[in-house]
Parts: sequence; structure tokens; C-alpha cells
Amino acid sequence: MKTTIRALLGISILLSLAGCASLAGGIGDTLVGAAVGNPSDVEKVSKVTTSVQKAAEDFTPEQEYYVGRTVAATVLQMYKPWDIQKANDYLNTLGRSLSQASVLPETFKGYHFLIMDTDEINAFGAPSGFVLVSRGLLRCATTEDEVAAILAHEIGHVSLKHGMKAIGSARKTEALLEIAKFAGSSSGNDVLSGLTNSFGGVIGDIVKTMVTSGYSRDLEKEADLEGIRILHDVGFDPAALVRVMKIMETKLKPGGKDFAKTHPDPEVRIAYLNDAIKKQTAVAPAAAAQVKARAIRYQSAMGNI
Repeated sequence: MKTTIRALLGISILLSLAGCASLAGGIGDTLVGAAVGNPSDVEKVSKVTTSVQKAAEDFTPEQEYYVGRTVAATVLQMYKPWDIQKANDYLNTLGRSLSQASVLPETFKGYHFLIMDTDEINAFGAPSGFVLVSRGLLRCATTEDEVAAILAHEIGHVSLKHGMKAIGSARKTEALLEIAKFAGSSSGNDVLSGLTNSFGGVIGDIVKTMVTSGYSRDLEKEADLEGIRILHDVGFDPAALVRVMKIMETKLKPGGKDFAKTHPDPEVRIAYLNDAIKKQTAVAPAAAAQVKARAIRYQSAMGNI
């Protein structure tokens, strides 16, 4: 848990694209060996087309990890990390405990949580478990249950792979078009270059969705419902997410570039969350000693947030 923030997330975009290049490399090598005019080329190109299409849809856990790291690094060019080790350690301990109850309890190198030093009310759940939460959003929480609720929602985005779903179908089309150019190319290097650039655009698709446009209402609802399920199963109060949203509702400003821009109206979310919580089995109230321990942990780590 003493791993530095820079070691967790300080990587360049080039490192991520190196992983994408290795994926495209095998495809490029296959194309280089084909000769224009050979009847078997049709079959070869057809097989490679299927391979590329599959690669665009189904990333391996390792590839998804590099995508997530690069997305997180890109976001951290916009928002400076809050480099307070105790607070970040607390978030990682709490978040990793919650992730064990998600539908994706393990990622390639585990979940990582980091606080962004901004008053904006915002958070981002990048692929492979890189979760960034602003100080402004954490100030909407007054208890450990409510911090857990914020993290559980973002874990929902990660575990349901909403970031990977943000990859535009156009990226797949670009890759296929590059393969189509093979017939008129004397070198497989041109194809390789095009494929690498195509997969590199994946990062931009995800960042644009998370930071600028936001996920669809359906995906936000999925993350909300997964979040309260996680809270329930771990033993936190699912209604804590509703309480956080009520506080957010008083602080969000129309036209802002935070949750108000990228998320549905809190009032709408509160309504369906309350309905879903009513259908859950009741969570046994925490023992007095547990309540006290949570309060001490929260105050010690988040008291100066």
C-alpha cells in the first residue's frame, strides 16, 4: 500500500501504444507474406480481417490494463493528483475491499484509487480498475459508508467495462479499411502503421466519453445499481449513495464541467435507487464498535479533504 502515486499511474501514452503495436505487429507480419494476385490471398485477408475485428472488440486483460493506465494518465494531465499518502492509502484499502464484491474482482494488476486535487465534483472509473475521485466529490461524503458509495459506483463502471464499451465502432472500421488497402500496397509497413494509429484512437474515445460527453443514462443506471449491490454485499448501507447524491444536488451548478455535465439529474437517479434499495434484503445495522471504528478511520484519513 506504500506504492507511490507516480508508480501507480505515471506512465506515458507511448507505453500504452507499444502494447497496441505488438498486437498489430502480428497482423502486419501476416500481410507482408502475402503476394498480390495469389488466389490464396483472399482467404488470408479474410482471416486477418476477422482477427482484427475480434481484437478491436475483445482486448486481453493485459491490453486493457495498458489502455486503462493511459486513460488515467491522460485524465491526470487535466487534474493534478492530491499527493497525500494517508488519504490515498485509505481510498485504496476501502476500494479494493469493495471491488472483491464486484462482477470483476480481479484485474490484470489490481484496482488502484487516487484522489484528484480539484474542487470539481467528479470521478472517473477507467478500464482495468483505475479509479480517480476528486476532493470536491469526496466532500459530498460525511461517513465511510458514503465514501464507499462513491467508490462502489465507479467500480461498477469498471467491472461492467463501460470504458471499453466507449470505443467507437469507427475505430474497428478504420482497422478494416487499412487491411483493404493491402491490395494496393507493396509494403506491410503501411498497413501496420495504419492499424497502430487506429488502435491508438481507443484512448481518445474513452477519455472523451468519460470527461466530455459522459456515459449514457442506461450505463449510469447500471453503475448505480451495481454500486448499491456491492455496498449491500460488503455490509455498507446502500442508501449511502442516495445521501451522497442529495448533497451533490445542492452543490452542482448547471452548465458546469463536472457531474452536472456528464451524469443524469441526481433526482432521477435517487428515485430509481430508492426503488431498488427497497427490494434488497435489509442490511443488518453495524455494531456500535464497528460504527466507531469506521468513524475514526474516516476522520483520520478524510478529515482534511
